[in-house]
Amino acid sequence: MPSGAFVGRVVLITGASSGIGRAAARAYAAQGAHLVLAARREELLREVVREVEGLGAQALAVRCDITQAEDVARLMREAEARFGGLDLLINNAGLGLFGPVEALAEEQLRQVFEVNFFALVRVTQAALPLLRRRPGGQIVNVSSVLGHRGLPLLGGYCAAKAAVNMLTESLRAELAAEGISVLLVSPGFTETEFRQTRLHAQGWRQSPSPLKQMSADEVAAAMVKASRKHRRDTVLTLPGRVMVLANRFVPGLFDQVARRMIDRMVQRKGS
Repeated sequence: MPSGAFVGRVVLITGASSGIGRAAARAYAAQGAHLVLAARREELLREVVREVEGLGAQALAVRCDITQAEDVARLMREAEARFGGLDLLINNAGLGLFGPVEALAEEQLRQVFEVNFFALVRVTQAALPLLRRRPGGQIVNVSSVLGHRGLPLLGGYCAAKAAVNMLTESLRAELAAEGISVLLVSPGFTETEFRQTRLHAQGWRQSPSPLKQMSADEVAAAMVKASRKHRRDTVLTLPGRVMVLANRFVPGLFDQVARRMIDRMVQRKGS
């Protein structure tokens, strides 16, 4: 018999083919959940299905580009047909952007906001009717410590994640009376392919981070814990929490620290 805090509950995860999304699929499956897995890379999704089925979960893989309204509508139809509703929505899919603000192309900024913010809104709106069918529904928005504090050369990504943070606060208040909780999980630097797939301003590249990184499995474990305890805001990694606190109490000093930190992580144009 399956056991765990989420036995029989249905969890939809976007960006489920790799990284934090794939780790989250395993973590919720280990707690007894059934899964709707959405991503663009169908072959990788099938691998995740095999992994979670090995843990006893039922799983539905749906190839889905969440920037496309018709794909999102189809995702919800397939989830409804298979499971009849949803208990949890994990808005995990994301896209990074690196480079100084003056060098960012408008097209890049729009693409980053489309994936990180507008698609999150689109998926959430489409999922709400299914979440309302089950008591105790939950939405988990995956943000970043960079949604709490902007860093040099990451302004476009920081702005998109800050928008997610504010949306989460508004949505939390709007849905509270319906018994749907809305949580925010903000990872710090994490060992995933995120840095390889991010966008870059022309001529700019980021060197490997000198900071210790969490594994995707560690982030997923923290996410499941926050989900189980209905913890509204979770900021991960000690450096991440220090950064948020420093920005709150000594923002000028942290501006200097941030500039030095980025200088160690960047390959400038022409280098």
